[in-house]
Amino acid sequence: MQFSKVITHDTSFHADDVIAVALLRHAGFQFEVERTRNPDVLAMALADPEILVLDVGGIYNPLMLNFDHHQDATMMSAAGLIYDHFKDAICPGDAQPFFGNFIASIDAIDTNRDNIFAVWNTLPRGFRNTSSIIGGFNRDVTNASAQDEQFKKAVDFSLEIIRNEVYKAVKKAKSEADYSNRTILQNNVAVFEEFSTVWKEKNEHVFAILPHANGWQIQSIDTTVAKIPENVAACEGFVFRHASGFMAVVKDKNAILAFAETL
Repeated sequence: MQFSKVITHDTSFHADDVIAVALLRHAGFQFEVERTRNPDVLAMALADPEILVLDVGGIYNPLMLNFDHHQDATMMSAAGLIYDHFKDAICPGDAQPFFGNFIASIDAIDTNRDNIFAVWNTLPRGFRNTSSIIGGFNRDVTNASAQDEQFKKAVDFSLEIIRNEVYKAVKKAKSEADYSNRTILQNNVAVFEEFSTVWKEKNEHVFAILPHANGWQIQSIDTTVAKIPENVAACEGFVFRHASGFMAVVKDKNAILAFAETL
């Protein structure tokens, strides 16, 4: 699939068009970006299979590289449409379900999926999400050249976010695959030879032992359920215990295992 230009709308930009362009950059495509709502330019671009049009134009036709969603309120945002079409070039297959959760969050804010703004209104006024942070790159919408520069900055920023999210998704996919390899002590404490990013989501263990940069750590699933007792400090090779009681670190694995067996 070849295209040398991407067209999206001008004036204010949002997370979905910014993320969509950043996804294409992350996938390795080389192209120039034009931001416009000029009907003549859009008509020509929509008919040209080598120009990709996103978040503008009123047409969704992947075969012609047209990715607008505004004509149908049930559709994903431009970010979701682009990800769905190019996901194999964006993220490894086994990690796609996890990275897809990130894209779904962009879609939800852009389209008010499931009335998410009602939830948003219950949060502290200073709370920010990815979409609102990206939106913060907007400046004077009447200054086209300034807005184009800010759009580029927002895309560069979003590229770093995407790289982070792909990394996290790959790591989570590995943790998912490795979860069944854990050892379970008689008192149901889980022991992982590699750090697990999914064990709390499984809700099968109150405590888990995992590798740590300073040795081995023991974590609680939730401090409202249980805390790491303060007497962990008596373990040989004790490093520290978090004040909240959610985790503690001990250098020696056998020492932390012996402590875990007392829980």
